[in-house]
Amino acid sequence: MRPLGALGLMLIVSACQRAEAPVVSRVEVDAFEGRDVVGWDAGQLVDRLETAMRRAGWTVLGAGDSPPRDVRPWKVEVGARIEEPDPQAEAPGSAMVVLSFKQKGEPERFEVEGGAQAKAESNELDAVQAAAVKALDLSLAEAAAEGRATVVLSRAPDDALVASIGAEDPAARAAAVRLLARRRNPAALPVLLKRLESDDLSALRRTIGLLVDLKEPAAVSRIIDASRARSAVVQREVVFALAAIGGDEAEAYLDVVATGSDDPLLKASAEKALEELRQHRHPTPRGPRP
Repeated sequence: MRPLGALGLMLIVSACQRAEAPVVSRVEVDAFEGRDVVGWDAGQLVDRLETAMRRAGWTVLGAGDSPPRDVRPWKVEVGARIEEPDPQAEAPGSAMVVLSFKQKGEPERFEVEGGAQAKAESNELDAVQAAAVKALDLSLAEAAAEGRATVVLSRAPDDALVASIGAEDPAARAAAVRLLARRRNPAALPVLLKRLESDDLSALRRTIGLLVDLKEPAAVSRIIDASRARSAVVQREVVFALAAIGGDEAEAYLDVVATGSDDPLLKASAEKALEELRQHRHPTPRGPRP
C-alpha cells in the first residue's frame, strides 16, 4: 500500500470531522478523587462529562432512550483526580481525567486521558474552587474530544494514522499517536520523545505510559533523562516503566539503580523491576514432565 500524501491526509481529517457521532448509552464513575475541592458529587461529574462529550460530537442517550437500529453503543467509565491549587505557593490546581470506552459486543477497550492546570486568582475559597473546576472542565473536554477521535480512527490502517499525526485537529493528532503506540508502530516514537520535554508532570506520565505501550527500547535513555530531576515517586514509577519496555539499556540502568541507589524505596523498586524484566527476557526453562 502506497503511503498517503497531502490529499489523503486532508481526506482523513475531513472524514474524522464528518463521521457519524458515536453513541454512548451509559456513563459510570469509576473513581473521583478530590471531589471536595470542586464540591461535586458523582452525578455532577457525569453531567459535566456528558455535556463535554456532546460538545465533542458524541451522541449521549438519555435515561430510557434506545440506540438507533444497527448501532452498537459505547459504555464509558470515568476516573478523575483533582489537586487543589495553592495560591500562596503559586501552585496551580490540576485535574486528571481517564475515560475508558467499550463498545457492546466488542472485546477491545480504549482509554484516553485529559489533564489541565489552572491558577487561583486569590486565596479565597471561591477562587480556589473556581480554578479547580476550570482544570477539571478542561480535562473533561480534552478527554471527550480525544476519545471521539480515537473511536473514529480505531479502524483506520496504520498509514492513515501516520498521516493523521499532522492533522490540524489536536484531538485527531493525539488519537493517531495513541493508536500507533498501541499497535507498536515506531512512527509514534518521534512525537512521544518530543513530549518527554514537557514540564507538566501529568503530561509526562501519560507520555511514558504510551511509550510502555510502544515498547521501543530506543526511548529508554530519553525516559531516564526526563526522570532525573523528578521526585522519588516519579523515579519509582519510571523503573517499572523501563522494565515493561525492556532491552539491554533498561536492564543495565535498573541494575545500577538496584545496586547503587541511596534511596531504599527506589532501590527496592529497581530490584523488583529488574527481576520482572529478567524473568521476561530470560524465563526459567521448564523441566521435562514426569
